[in-house]
Amino acid sequence: MSAQNKIPAGTILLSDSEAFGCQGAVHMVDPGTGLSSFFALGGDLVGATGIAVEADGNVLVSKDRQYPGTGSLLRLSRSGGTTTQSVVADGGNFVAPCAVVVEGNGRILVADLFSRGPGAIIRVNPVTGKQTVLSVSDSKIDPLRPGGLCVAADGTIVVVEQAGPVAEPPSARVVRIDPTSGARTVVSSGGALVSPADVAVDHEGNILVVDANAFDGFSGGVIKVDPVSGAQTVVSSGGNFDSPAAIAVEADGSLLITDNTAATGGPTLFRVDPTTGEQHVLASGLPFRSLTGVKVVPGA
Repeated sequence: MSAQNKIPAGTILLSDSEAFGCQGAVHMVDPGTGLSSFFALGGDLVGATGIAVEADGNVLVSKDRQYPGTGSLLRLSRSGGTTTQSVVADGGNFVAPCAVVVEGNGRILVADLFSRGPGAIIRVNPVTGKQTVLSVSDSKIDPLRPGGLCVAADGTIVVVEQAGPVAEPPSARVVRIDPTSGARTVVSSGGALVSPADVAVDHEGNILVVDANAFDGFSGGVIKVDPVSGAQTVVSSGGNFDSPAAIAVEADGSLLITDNTAATGGPTLFRVDPTTGEQHVLASGLPFRSLTGVKVVPGA
């Protein structure tokens, strides 16, 4: 994407699986005013899940198989004010892609909740679209069950895992995945983690988890996890949260949280103070329909 077509740094991008009559969309939100506009609408975006930004400014969107077509990974490129959609990869190991992130070397990682049965982390070549399974569990007792994922500053991959669908399900947890071997190491398990939906790493290396059902009343919230000890600390809960779903960190450390059933009355983008936990409504209501991912466009 040329410099003149790049999205300004700091712009907030939201993937929406059902916007505008179930067409699917990517919204752009001004971080200062909260005003939104469409970066892309319709096409193959129905069923959009995760969202990421490549170094050249192109936008990646993962798509769930429960909508028309197979699970897939899309690239959105803008030129002259027009956004073009192309398929990076589809089918293959994809079943239900739920999140996407770009590694420092440009390779793409996709979390798929049901790939290979217990779920998998799949690496995708950004040029050829070739898929390689990086991490998967062969154990029905300890399935991978990935939700959101992110990449830490040292290149390790951080993933939130749902509680497993077995007789005695493992607790929901945060795991670290080696980017070379795919080996999983548990960072934190149980505690306030009930239904972790997404994860991010802040500028100090802390792991931030958004959980749809944590805390009293199952209204969900944000949990900070120490990357070394795994200790959990509540960042924000209750308030206008009902079922928070996605998280991103802004340049100043503020947290962006989406919640489709917020007490504000509809899909909402919150800005949360990472120190006090105070929730501010940045954008809410139409044209948002079913927000599935949030990403901040990085600076140069």
